[in-house]
Amino acid sequence: MKAGKFHFKQFSVGHGHGSMKVGVDGVMVGAWSSASGKRILDAGTGCGLIALMLAQRNHAAEILGIDIDSASVDEAQCNFKDSPWSDRLQVRQESYVDFSPEGYGFDLIVSNPPYFDSGVTDLTTTRIAARHQGEFSPYVLLERSPKLLADGGRVAMIVPSEFFDKLRDWGISLGLVLVRAMFVRNHPEASVKRVLMEFSKDVDEGCHVSVKREEVPMLTMFQDEGIPTDDYRNLCGDFYLKF
Repeated sequence: MKAGKFHFKQFSVGHGHGSMKVGVDGVMVGAWSSASGKRILDAGTGCGLIALMLAQRNHAAEILGIDIDSASVDEAQCNFKDSPWSDRLQVRQESYVDFSPEGYGFDLIVSNPPYFDSGVTDLTTTRIAARHQGEFSPYVLLERSPKLLADGGRVAMIVPSEFFDKLRDWGISLGLVLVRAMFVRNHPEASVKRVLMEFSKDVDEGCHVSVKREEVPMLTMFQDEGIPTDDYRNLCGDFYLKF
């Protein structure tokens, strides 16, 4: 294996210089998100992993990655150029907070956002908390997405599982419906560490109901023997060489 390269079944990713390296969370949200539509945004693209996965899954979409870090943008650009989908992938050095799409909105926004749990539980202070979590966070991702999404567009992310209730309620306050979610644990006896969440821009003003915690399915990644479960293989089988 070439140093600094992570090889998948249909592409390779250099990830030695940017702010975000290849990791399980990025692969999982890249494989799980809906990947539908003609125009997709990878917010905080890092090395471009999620954008590349979405290009593999959606053969018609134009995909844009943005990142505030110049080294990440350079690395993603190289990875996009070396991929089979270079004609449909672009990257820009832009802040998600200040970003404005050209023309119509995005059908899908996907991200593995940085997170910091401020402990906020009251919706009236969630907006304040979002402002104090830096330029980019799960809360900021949701707060900006209604302005960036086309009608019926979706925003997907992976975050620590304890964020579920606060993000679900924050999305509702912004007119976003939680339409899909999945909890993730490492093995059958492990505690839940992550949750995948996908929201839809609610153009029907509350006609749809967000998914409740008790309705969310569980993905167990490995059996007790360290063998990947069938569910994990089915989710990521198009990408990992070992699957």
